[in-house]
Amino acid sequence: MRAKQSRTPRALATGSRLTCADNTGARIIEIISVDRFHGVRRRQPKMGLGDMGTMSVKKGSPDMRRKLVKAVIIRQKKEIRRINGLRLSFEDNAAVVTNERGEPRGTEIKGPVAREVAERFPKIGSMATIIV
Repeated sequence: MRAKQSRTPRALATGSRLTCADNTGARIIEIISVDRFHGVRRRQPKMGLGDMGTMSVKKGSPDMRRKLVKAVIIRQKKEIRRINGLRLSFEDNAAVVTNERGEPRGTEIKGPVAREVAERFPKIGSMATIIV
């Protein structure tokens, strides 16, 4: 029997721009594609809390701009509902630049990180200052 998980609405579509919450040099990134997305014809791929995808760096340091990077969503504005009935939403949509294995490329994460993300990506959870 599968363990119960919180249902995370996929709120960020391809083309969405979000803030980068780490110190890699990227400031604003745009979603290009979603990893492990098996969709329906003509349906736009979407990401939610804890999903990894390919992003394009739109604003940031000159060496990071216009690069394609992997990133994990750590905060989303759209409300999620946990199994215990708690509803959680953040002030902004944010991601952390990672490598292929989900290990962060930066050395610090600014702002809170959702518990669902910290459980799925332990390295992100250990670097986070606040886990909500």
